[in-house]
Amino acid sequence: MALIEKIFNPLSIFHHRRILKYLSKIDIEKIIDIGAHKGEFLEIMLKLEKVNSFYAFEPQRKIFKELNEKFSNNQKVTLFNYAMDKEITNKMLKINKLSTTSTLSKINEKSFYLKIKNFLTFSKLNFEDEYEIQTNTVDKIFEDISLEKTLLKIDVEGFEMNVIEGSQAKLKQIEFILLENQFGNHYKNNNFEDIIKFLSKHNFEICKKFTFPTLHYQDVLFKKI
Repeated sequence: MALIEKIFNPLSIFHHRRILKYLSKIDIEKIIDIGAHKGEFLEIMLKLEKVNSFYAFEPQRKIFKELNEKFSNNQKVTLFNYAMDKEITNKMLKINKLSTTSTLSKINEKSFYLKIKNFLTFSKLNFEDEYEIQTNTVDKIFEDISLEKTLLKIDVEGFEMNVIEGSQAKLKQIEFILLENQFGNHYKNNNFEDIIKFLSKHNFEICKKFTFPTLHYQDVLFKKI
């Protein structure tokens, strides 16, 4: 796994720096990072001095410990050790050997991409552990917090629609949404076109796409119109 991460980490830094360059031109003061993992995106975005509040969500127990050790002393950052959803409940989180791809989504066992990933990570199964975690919603967490001039970043391995549906009240305030669009059909009931249509009804349109260097996914930026 260390080898895989050594390959992808420099590419992730390059990818996030491209996003940083673009975001430096827009007017945002808050960033909500849902699916923060070890803080790869967060660490780069902290360079945006105009952003005074960062909220990072990561449900994986082991990964959250690393996230907490890295950012708990940063007064701009607030950390949450649970997943975001369309409801407040408990759900089973599937832990993948490649921890960036752990998920609450239903896995598409026929996905060719997943077969390649399992081969590269020497995995016989699509996940190596599973445990119950707490979920919450954007609308509940930020009920009493204004999200004007906010970027909502969501990277939750096929669970994006659930997070968005739990954010409907706050979509009236949020101005930018950054979503991961994967190309490998990894998860069931996951159609990015449905997300585009849903956000269009809430007055969002795509303003920029950032394709990852390995070409297997894009981060898509939506802007309130």
